[in-house]
Amino acid sequence: MSSILLQESHSHSHSHSHTAPGAFHTHDDFGFSSEEAEQDIYTIEREDTSKPTLVKKVKDFFNPHLTMQQFMEGPNASHSHSHSHSASSHTHTHATAQETIELYDPKKLTSKGVRITWIGFFVNSGMAVGKLVGGVYFHSQALIADSVHSFSDLISDVLTLSTVRYTSKKPTSAYPLGYGKVETFGSLLVSAILLYAGLQIGFSSLFGIIGPLIPEGATHILEYLPFHSHSHGLDVAEGGAQVADINAAWLALACILAKEWLFRATKKVGLELNSKVLIANAWHHRVDSLTSMVALLTISTGYFFNIFWMDSVGGLMVSLLVMRVGVSGVFQSFKELIDKAMPKDDPRYLDLEDAINVELMKKDSNILIKELAVLPSGTNMNVVLKLGVSEYNKKYESALTLDKMGEVAEALRGDISNDFHNVKSISVQFISNDEEKELPLEDQIEDEKKEREIELKK
Repeated sequence: MSSILLQESHSHSHSHSHTAPGAFHTHDDFGFSSEEAEQDIYTIEREDTSKPTLVKKVKDFFNPHLTMQQFMEGPNASHSHSHSHSASSHTHTHATAQETIELYDPKKLTSKGVRITWIGFFVNSGMAVGKLVGGVYFHSQALIADSVHSFSDLISDVLTLSTVRYTSKKPTSAYPLGYGKVETFGSLLVSAILLYAGLQIGFSSLFGIIGPLIPEGATHILEYLPFHSHSHGLDVAEGGAQVADINAAWLALACILAKEWLFRATKKVGLELNSKVLIANAWHHRVDSLTSMVALLTISTGYFFNIFWMDSVGGLMVSLLVMRVGVSGVFQSFKELIDKAMPKDDPRYLDLEDAINVELMKKDSNILIKELAVLPSGTNMNVVLKLGVSEYNKKYESALTLDKMGEVAEALRGDISNDFHNVKSISVQFISNDEEKELPLEDQIEDEKKEREIELKK
């Protein structure tokens, strides 16, 4: 059977999910009806992993290929979609562009959701500036690091808002895959800046701790390093140790209270409006307050026990988080820019795979997924799909016509475009079993693994 390529572009953004599993054999192979198959697919369970150990958690924290959300949620994360920042943020999931636009639309301030979103934005802006000024004035590395962390979230929000209308535009002949990479490139720049800021603060905080142990002559050599700082860190090494002002702790406490109020208010509105985006925003506020808690604890401990380096410990801890977010953002953005396919255990990939399998069962149970590649592009996705027939059903393969292929491809495009509005382009290709044998070894192993799982289920 010769290959046929069918392609179409779409624009919008997605907010739908399925719960079906991966690839399937034909119904005839297993001896049950299409109705039974359609019901049975929802009973196949996903792989369940055991609770991660402390060693694995530490390893995952320093794994740049995991976003902060993936690290925090762990392997048993809920299969759902909610609020989205750019790749540089530590809590990005998959909100739609339309939801983002509506929540930040100043013309809709009469809406509770829009109003609490803007209140949160301005409160966060004020806290970020306040922590930066307070950190410098009160000589607190922890507070400065916390302000950088807050600024990273604000920049991510601004980046999303400034690019969302552009990235949601329909693909053109000049840009057939859409404009999603605009946001990806912006995320790369933000992540790089965030990483540099984290290194600067981390370096200064580290020497605030080990400063007294460094020979005086070595401090002059350290000034030539690209991340050296003339602030608190090297001053300690030169005998200028200073405990952070207790007012820095009061400022951190005020930020914690403000974040807790934002959490409760945003969550209340989210529940009233049944908005997953707002509820996710609420939890984002609470998670952000953790860095302020670290600052509060280390600043107050250093002040009351007269331990000058405790504030630097807090600065180092927060800077590690900032650097972790920056490194993860750089890696994620770079992989998107070079069109690395989405991992097959990504919830978005699984949703697409499930939707395609369900549609194939309805349309033609003899046709199966041979290959599926999902290419992320900012908040958008591009899909490359290869279909075929089971190797045990060669008679049907030889009888498959171009009209039938086009009919199935058209049905799939319609289903995917309705359920996943942020899919910008869909390439559907039919391949024969002879062509499938030429697939990369790792893809063949993955397909064989899925087939064995289905046999066990049977």
